[in-house]
Amino acid sequence: MAFTAIIVIRRMLMPFLDSLTEIHYIIFGAALLSIFIVLFLVFKKKKPKTDVQIIDVNQLLEALGGAKNITDLSSEHQRLKVVIKDIKRVQQDVLKALEIPAFLKGKELTLLIKHHTKEILLSLTERRKEVN
Repeated sequence: MAFTAIIVIRRMLMPFLDSLTEIHYIIFGAALLSIFIVLFLVFKKKKPKTDVQIIDVNQLLEALGGAKNITDLSSEHQRLKVVIKDIKRVQQDVLKALEIPAFLKGKELTLLIKHHTKEILLSLTERRKEVN
């Protein structure tokens, strides 16, 4: 079906194509390519924006076993590193409810916080100072 359509189009355009020079083919190809690029950009599916999850610092502090259970806090990019006194006081179910992935290495708990890591670090540091 498509092949016969190509033959019909070729027969219709044959007188026109015979008179074209090489530069005309290049211009025609560039114009056709430009049309395809414009159509692609216009009809390209846009990715939906994901909502930024807001983390409740009070719940996070509760999940870590309270301010007195935290020995040290630091951050590296999107990771919040928390040194814990007593690992048994950490509430894993609350961390799961907050949707915060956590990795434990000795007494150091690494939390993967995708957005606003510095602000959460500052807030937790202030809460620790209030208690101490």
